[in-house]
Amino acid sequence: MTEHHDTSPADPVRVSDDPADVQKVHELISGMDIAMVTTVDSSSPEDRLTSRPLSTQLAEEDGDVLFLVRSSSPVAADVRADPRVNVAYSSMKAWVSLAGTATIVEDRALVKQLWSKGADMFMEGGPDNPDNVVLRVSGDTAHYWGGDSLVGTAVSTVRALTGRRDDSEPSSTVVELP
Repeated sequence: MTEHHDTSPADPVRVSDDPADVQKVHELISGMDIAMVTTVDSSSPEDRLTSRPLSTQLAEEDGDVLFLVRSSSPVAADVRADPRVNVAYSSMKAWVSLAGTATIVEDRALVKQLWSKGADMFMEGGPDNPDNVVLRVSGDTAHYWGGDSLVGTAVSTVRALTGRRDDSEPSSTVVELP
């Protein structure tokens, strides 16, 4: 593992490819349902970024995440035009930013495997509708903050608010995913 500093010297970042950190990312993402998925807007001549909330259907151990989307949706059009994406998760205990490449997967068996009652609420025609597809994000890196207990997060927050931060410890970790 190596350590480098972000643009702010008071924000040390640890960089890792340790399998334990890859597992930590998986555990964090698995505990959070809704993600903000950011794409390059294919309808924008300025390459504007657009974010949408999507429900994670599956978080794989290697850092890949799967969502159900409509093939005819703007998010699918964006991914076809430019597959670079960011997937952001947030909870009371942790924050994860997953950068990677997205693909549209038109696999009926996989759609059926991932289908849920929640998908019925937002997507028409059920898992057999050919417009319902999988958005697979293959993570390249995951940057996470926190993941400690709620008490640990509260203690860190109080220290920061009172000016008693411990800047010697990295505040976040960037994980190189397999």
